[in-house]
Amino acid sequence: MLYNDFTLQDFLNDDAFIRWALHNEQDAYWQQVMVDYPAKQAIIRQALQLIQELHRAEENQTLVVNEERTWQRISEKTIDSEPLVRWPTKRYWTRAIAVCSIIAVLAVGWLWVEHTTSKTIYTKLVTKASEKSILIEKVNRSDTPLKISLEDGSVVYLKKNSRFSYPAHFSSKSRETFLSGEAFFQIAPNPKKPFYVYANELVTQVLGTSFDIKAFENDQQVLVKVRTGRVSVYNQDPIRLVSDESQHLILLPNQQVVFNRQTESLSKQLVEEPVPIQPLVGNEKRYFEDVPVTTVLQALEKRYGVRILYNEELLAKCIITTTLSDQSLINQLEVICQTIGATYKEMDAQLVVESAGCP
Repeated sequence: MLYNDFTLQDFLNDDAFIRWALHNEQDAYWQQVMVDYPAKQAIIRQALQLIQELHRAEENQTLVVNEERTWQRISEKTIDSEPLVRWPTKRYWTRAIAVCSIIAVLAVGWLWVEHTTSKTIYTKLVTKASEKSILIEKVNRSDTPLKISLEDGSVVYLKKNSRFSYPAHFSSKSRETFLSGEAFFQIAPNPKKPFYVYANELVTQVLGTSFDIKAFENDQQVLVKVRTGRVSVYNQDPIRLVSDESQHLILLPNQQVVFNRQTESLSKQLVEEPVPIQPLVGNEKRYFEDVPVTTVLQALEKRYGVRILYNEELLAKCIITTTLSDQSLINQLEVICQTIGATYKEMDAQLVVESAGCP
């Protein structure tokens, strides 16, 4: 079948396309259609989303009209009596119900358009990017992450119920990709060609590093977690596909940013469980005996790449004996604080140790 002349309405009327949208039937065939007809990618994605939105709306509909029962009840109430107002014919009721159904569909469609135009979402991002180059889309509906190897040597692990679009060949100045859902990225270094991930309203820019992004279209938050290296993150709404250095928020290992889509606010934090950015190897010191606590804090700071702030003068007399372990940074810091009678708190993705000092 040729799809060059297919419009949005044509796809909405195609039974095979609807079964793919709702039940993932013939997925390989339709994925190939996306590749063979790049000019139709935007229309296909719009049709997919509209069918799925309408299907969800139908499932949530609580009022169901039983035409035969309604007509029977009307007939029973009006038999052997002279009505003051003539009741409509059964055919009229059928048409009325049909009209109401059409109105309901149009209303849902209008709400869908209003919803999608009010937020920067994957479909809009990909539609904009398709104006410059042909995109390849990968979809993962399985529980196993889908490994995607890009031409520059970067690798993306696409998680369940997620979509990822990218050009077969990156431009000479940048590497732009698009995500809906969740994925882990291992980006090949290239200082001359920054790598961009557009996920809803948030843009993540890197030169070479590894990080996670979680950005489902219906979620209220977008989350970026850095494992290694350094990334910059910024909000981009409306869509410009252009970097604005003044808006960037820099993230380092074990840091994350949470973007609230409703308030359009960015919040930088530590990840829930910071992991070592460099494991202890060889003769590197693990055991500390009768040393100032600041020495241990400096070792933790180096191992996890997390800034630990404290008053060095107040802690100068706090002597401690301890061993660096494979426990989480937070657990080890809690033990240290209990030992010297201190407390800690997180502030702007940093840890602050508060203490009155030691005698």
